[in-house]
Amino acid sequence: SDHPILLTTKYVLHVGTGLGSLPSCFPRQYHVVEKSMNWTEAQSYCRQHYTDLATVSSEEDVVKLNDAVGSHYSWIGLYNDINSWRWSLQNKSYYGEGEAEFRMWASGRPDNPGSNEYCVVMSTSGEWWDYHCSNSLPFVCYNGENKTTEVIS
Repeated sequence: SDHPILLTTKYVLHVGTGLGSLPSCFPRQYHVVEKSMNWTEAQSYCRQHYTDLATVSSEEDVVKLNDAVGSHYSWIGLYNDINSWRWSLQNKSYYGEGEAEFRMWASGRPDNPGSNEYCVVMSTSGEWWDYHCSNSLPFVCYNGENKTTEVIS
């Protein structure tokens, strides 16, 4: 089994949210994990070591995450659950008004060719693509606990 010290966490980001929403008091902490896994494995890893796969709820989040993710596609926590796109993190207290509905689809997406693209990646431009869940990619985790975080390299 994997030991966390073997995994490279590239960045720890503190992303603030919009004014007036409940989570704005607590900066959102994301971890870019540069180990390739399929979406389900990435979700399990994030839930074991942090809170969940990343929820991206504003353009500000997209810009900051895109700067960190940089040159590769990365899994985020959005997935298709019976023709309804939803976030892996289901805790309603996490979301301010309208944040759970935020989307940043690339032009023409989601298109679900072959009816088998049920997971979402953030591209190098920050736009989102529906993607086959079995592909192995780096991913972004969200850490909802208020604790000191070390960057593991």
